[in-house]
Amino acid sequence: MSAFVGLLACGVSSVFFGSMFVPIRKHNTGDGLFVQWVMCSAIVAIGMIVNAAKDFPQFQPLAMVGGFLWAVGNLTAVPIINMIGLGMGILVWGTVNCVVGWACGRFGLFGINPSVPDSPIVNYVGLILVVIGGFLFSQIRPSVSQAHDGPENDLDAQDAAENSHLIPNENEIDAEQQAGTEVVSRKAKRSLGIILSLLAGLFYGVTFVPVIYIQDHKEDFRNPPPEAISYAFSHYCGIYLTSTAAFLVYLVYKQNKPFVNSHSILPAFCSGLLWAVAQLSWFIANDALSQAITFPIISMVPGVIASLWSIFYFEEIRGRQNLRLLGIAIAITLTGAALVGVSKGSGK
Repeated sequence: MSAFVGLLACGVSSVFFGSMFVPIRKHNTGDGLFVQWVMCSAIVAIGMIVNAAKDFPQFQPLAMVGGFLWAVGNLTAVPIINMIGLGMGILVWGTVNCVVGWACGRFGLFGINPSVPDSPIVNYVGLILVVIGGFLFSQIRPSVSQAHDGPENDLDAQDAAENSHLIPNENEIDAEQQAGTEVVSRKAKRSLGIILSLLAGLFYGVTFVPVIYIQDHKEDFRNPPPEAISYAFSHYCGIYLTSTAAFLVYLVYKQNKPFVNSHSILPAFCSGLLWAVAQLSWFIANDALSQAITFPIISMVPGVIASLWSIFYFEEIRGRQNLRLLGIAIAITLTGAALVGVSKGSGK
């Protein structure tokens, strides 16, 4: 398989990953449990089609573990988007995803073969730039709710009230307390969203480890498929079973009264299709290129795609300062990802 095919697969994967949540962004997804189950139903459907197209290769239970890890991360996706926005959420967990995936490949964590870079200095500099870019992304203040002004406007209103009356009346005190509570609530929601994004990135970063382990230790498994894409069905089954288990627990907790928005079903299914195609493209890219090239590209570029959706379509990221900071963050992150990519390892 040529490098051109691998790079093309990287491009397809990046665009689809960066756009996967666009169909459901403007729909009320509630707590997200039903939506994620619909997404995973679409994913396993694509897995069945690929499995049939590959003439039903040997099922690999270990590959399901990677699907389990991804599904756990995916359970946090909708809450993250509701808390900090589409672009920021994907960019933060994409940064962690890149670092964790890099560490697994570079040092051979969890029993996989290490991939020693030909240019260690370039590799480390690129990684540092990616981390810096991720930090800059975390400083962006998206306007997730279009109905509310930013915290700065709330604080300005409080200052004006305090300066106009030395002894405010009871209504003014209540208004100030309410405004202060809203500011704290927004800050707490943003902090929680970032924490969940970090955890999601951790799980996403190790999702390929089981498949790579099988490929690196073929002698320990029964009829392991030669192509990475042949593991997709096993991987997707792990996703679907984990998602279904979580949804059943949710149904019991909600006493069989889940939040279901009928308008979100088709968009959620479409989001699942986008993800499934993106992941398949990643499998193809891994066969054509080294992990050192595919991981930085596919873990970081989707965040750039998502930020473009946030700016031009959802208008979540506004303001000259935010846009300037976003531009710097994107430039630093892409530079870091490129440096990590060109420091190709000598191993797989």
